[in-house]
Amino acid sequence: MKYWLCFLLSLSCVAVVAGQNQARQNQTDGHRQNFEKEKKTKAAANKTPVILYHGGPVMVAPKDLYVVYYGSFTTTQHAILDNFLQNVGGSGAFNVNTEYSDASGAVSNILNYSPTTDSFNDAYSLGKSLSRSFDITIIHNAIANGHLPSDANGIYILTISPDVTLPKSVWCAYHTHSSSIVVGQDIKYAVAPDPPLSEQANCSGNVANFKDTTSPNGDIGMDAVADDLIHELSETSTDPDLNAWFTKNGAENADICNFVYGTTFLAPNGSHANHVFGTRNYLVQTIWDRVGSFCSLSH
Repeated sequence: MKYWLCFLLSLSCVAVVAGQNQARQNQTDGHRQNFEKEKKTKAAANKTPVILYHGGPVMVAPKDLYVVYYGSFTTTQHAILDNFLQNVGGSGAFNVNTEYSDASGAVSNILNYSPTTDSFNDAYSLGKSLSRSFDITIIHNAIANGHLPSDANGIYILTISPDVTLPKSVWCAYHTHSSSIVVGQDIKYAVAPDPPLSEQANCSGNVANFKDTTSPNGDIGMDAVADDLIHELSETSTDPDLNAWFTKNGAENADICNFVYGTTFLAPNGSHANHVFGTRNYLVQTIWDRVGSFCSLSH
């Protein structure tokens, strides 16, 4: 929340506050909408979006990523996500985020991640049915128990295996921040679960956009997690505290291009892909180029 101090007649200042508050109400949780909701949103839009700077901080230093794998994941599933996270920072796909600076003009598109030191496997510590505030509890426990460091300049990622029941409000993914995870620190994090079969049609671009029966790495759920995370990592970098870059309707730079993939190619298994990160193909959404006003595949 940004508070304004008015020294003169307050009518114009009240209007500014009202506009800020309305935008914040529209953009309260950093959610990535599912495919059906996104179709309705885009159908209602009739103007080119304009993304605005609202004065809050952006993440300008190179950022360390920390991952909690909650539940049960195979070695291959780890490899799909780990390879993506090791290579997305500094890539052309992520570079568009350098258009979103703070008030000083500082930017960064570097993401650092080492699976051996920056990830933790949590084998169902809260069980297989998660309820409200599960995200804060799981990340807090990972840090408090020494599995991951405490880093206010990092981004924590929580992914969850598809055999775990989640609140319906979770899908497809979201980012936010909290001072409850580590007392006295503003911890930024994203939640991107591996969707069960019932959610894949709404969270996988391969299934929803292209009607593919598989995905570039042969695991629709984990490929969808990578797609979700370019969305959430872009927004966390450019709007970490939900008070920096977003439109008057609360859309952040990845929301505008949700389920928009640009030019694609066919992976060896016949599914659609649009990027190569490291040694693997992926289908990940584009990000809004605020200078050129288009969804950018690579910048």
